[in-house]
Amino acid sequence: RKRTNKELRLRKQSSNVTVNARGISIGDTADVALKPKRMDYARIIDGRPAVAIDVYKERTANLVDMSRMVRGKLDEIKASGDARGIDVTIEDDAGQGVISSLSSLAEAGAVGLVLSIAVLFFFLRHWPSTLMVTLAIPICFIMTLGFMHFAGVTLNVLSMMGLLLAIGMLVDNAVVVVESIYQERERHPDNPRYASIIGTKHVAIALTAGTLCHCIVFLPNMFGERNMLTIYLAQIAITITVSLLASWLVAVSLIPMLSARLKTPPAVMSHRGIIPRMQAGYARFLRWTLEHRGASVGGILLIIAISIVPMVLAKKTMFDSEDPSKLDIYYQWSGAYTKEQMGEEIAKVERYINANRKRFHVQQVDSRWGEQGWTHTTLKIDTKDPKVSAKIEDDVRKGLPKSARAKIGIGQQQQDTNQKGVSVNLLGDSSQTLKDLAVDLMPILAKQPELRDVRVDSGDQNSELTISVDRVRAASYGFSSSDVAKYVGMALRGSNLREFQRDQKQIPVTVRFAGAEQARIEDLQGYMVQAADGRQVPLMAMVNARVTPSANQVQRMDRQTSLKIQANPAPGSTGEQAQAAIERVLKTASLPPGYSYTFKGGNPFQNGDESMRQMMFNLLIAVIMIYIVMAAVFESLLFPAAIMSGVVFSIFGVFWAMFLTGTTFNIMAFIGILVLMGVVVNNGIVMIEHINNRRRAGMSRTDALVEGSRERLRPILMTMGTAILAMLPIALSNTQLAGDGPPYNPMARAIAGGLAFSTLVSLLFLPTIYAILDDWRAATANTWRRARQWRRGGAPAASAGVAASE
Repeated sequence: RKRTNKELRLRKQSSNVTVNARGISIGDTADVALKPKRMDYARIIDGRPAVAIDVYKERTANLVDMSRMVRGKLDEIKASGDARGIDVTIEDDAGQGVISSLSSLAEAGAVGLVLSIAVLFFFLRHWPSTLMVTLAIPICFIMTLGFMHFAGVTLNVLSMMGLLLAIGMLVDNAVVVVESIYQERERHPDNPRYASIIGTKHVAIALTAGTLCHCIVFLPNMFGERNMLTIYLAQIAITITVSLLASWLVAVSLIPMLSARLKTPPAVMSHRGIIPRMQAGYARFLRWTLEHRGASVGGILLIIAISIVPMVLAKKTMFDSEDPSKLDIYYQWSGAYTKEQMGEEIAKVERYINANRKRFHVQQVDSRWGEQGWTHTTLKIDTKDPKVSAKIEDDVRKGLPKSARAKIGIGQQQQDTNQKGVSVNLLGDSSQTLKDLAVDLMPILAKQPELRDVRVDSGDQNSELTISVDRVRAASYGFSSSDVAKYVGMALRGSNLREFQRDQKQIPVTVRFAGAEQARIEDLQGYMVQAADGRQVPLMAMVNARVTPSANQVQRMDRQTSLKIQANPAPGSTGEQAQAAIERVLKTASLPPGYSYTFKGGNPFQNGDESMRQMMFNLLIAVIMIYIVMAAVFESLLFPAAIMSGVVFSIFGVFWAMFLTGTTFNIMAFIGILVLMGVVVNNGIVMIEHINNRRRAGMSRTDALVEGSRERLRPILMTMGTAILAMLPIALSNTQLAGDGPPYNPMARAIAGGLAFSTLVSLLFLPTIYAILDDWRAATANTWRRARQWRRGGAPAASAGVAASE
């Protein structure tokens, strides 16, 4: 049922209105009027009054369908003419943001798919083989979407992002199988079916282990402790994991069947062209590095030393979710003001903004305020570039009007978890001591180059009417303390009456004196109460009243009084750097005994620290599980270390990409590292397993390293090229998560940069690392053998014999 709040206003004339024990008595001259409930807040958009209507979907409803339905209803209202003279604008539409994000992802995925096909054709030079490998992508997509349908997983921006990330990796297994089959076709040109079986058999274990490792990366986030980040990652992980398992199934079943019926590409059989020349040059370089191991180790150490530079210099902030198209202006009031007085100060700010509207690229000015104290003005700026937004913010800050009623600045007074500001809470017992500490710290913090807009969030200053009952005088008139308190509340706030029934509506009714919300101490002197003996007693005769300054909020944290100091990061600084600057100052400050500080609560990146620690723990678990799988495949604890070196190089490559492109390392880049780990480990497993197969076939270690790496060069370059080019469209775009979330490009740049760097370094130096670890294994085995013989009393084994055997 619709409920409409109403007020019954009593206009007090002389002393005809009295308050007695039975309620309210109205004289003949009183005017009774039924009026709508008073609005104690206001909103203005571009100088015109506005009302906001928020529409939320039910838990099981479809967000996109709800968005379309609401838009359709708004169009009907506009067409009907019922809203004539009223502009209806959509301020924020999460459904449209999802549609926009999904469309951008689909477009980027289509472009990436075309580029991946071009890479495959460049290396294979055979359209049937290229189409055969590409066939894995749509088949895997269909299988993944079918799984999502039956498992009840929705197609949203996160699961769609998982599909986009999988595009460049779905052909990896197929490329490895095709390359292995075609190598066997060279040895058995007259028996393509046998070549398909043997070629698939040679790489089946490596592909299985690589795919399993790729899925293990996400496994702890899917089944470990749940938090917001792991829930998001689970959506991504489901699509990536299912699609990769589907690609493995296609690679070991469909691809061999089709390969047995296709001719061998001429590019594989030919020993001419750019690829064979590249392989020959690569083999010569590898042989040189293996013969000059000292120079190779020096090159590895030099790369590691140089790569530390971008890791230090790259900007890092895990949860930076600022929207460069919005700018907030806050008001911290110095006293109790009416809605109209607040509007006067806000009008000054709006006049300043409107006078510079073109210079500030302002599209909309939205101001909201109320007598509860919350007030802010939001500027919608025509830019998505953070640098341009920072420049506009500085220009706006310089000219903001000054006010004696309020402190006006950039940011939000009540810290929002979606804002870029940083805050620290001072904790202690005395509010006054906390204020004194804040006053002492403010000038020091304001001088820090990483901070600006430093302010104390003590809330708006208010004027409080304090009324205390004089029990002795009240008792002399025959009233109790509760009676007097009830009369004071009735005089100032009114009283709730029974609900008014009209038709099927129930209307809550409040009776109060006109102007009671603006009552002063002087106004209370006109109120009379009737005693039991019929005497008229002034209400003020039984109370003590005074006006005192007070804050409109009390902050508590961990059962202690707290006071929040807020600031914004300076241009070029991240939230973490701003927090470090505050912590640097507080560590040198002398706090009284029992007083402390904490960054807990209020900082979006700080609130996510617990989630990030959980993610790092999950990552550690994933690395251990991957190591166990590789140890089982290679039956060695040293060879997996060679593959894990590629993971280290990939992380170096991520920070090189962040540093060279000026991209901030954030949570999206961290997700890119998770995806990258699976690709690097997969390539490393297949490469090391191929080298071990050559050694089992009777080759010497050096020849096996050279030939095995040379034969793996082309499929590695193909998988790298498809993965990087699949990420290229999204890496160059500004598409954001759900339309207004963090951008996708840090993730794509992390994958592309990390994969390119790790592939290049691993191709050049992984054989050297393999040889060093293999020597350590032989030396350890020799030492262990001699120790056992020594315990038995025999002569130690000759090291020359081991060398000769090697």
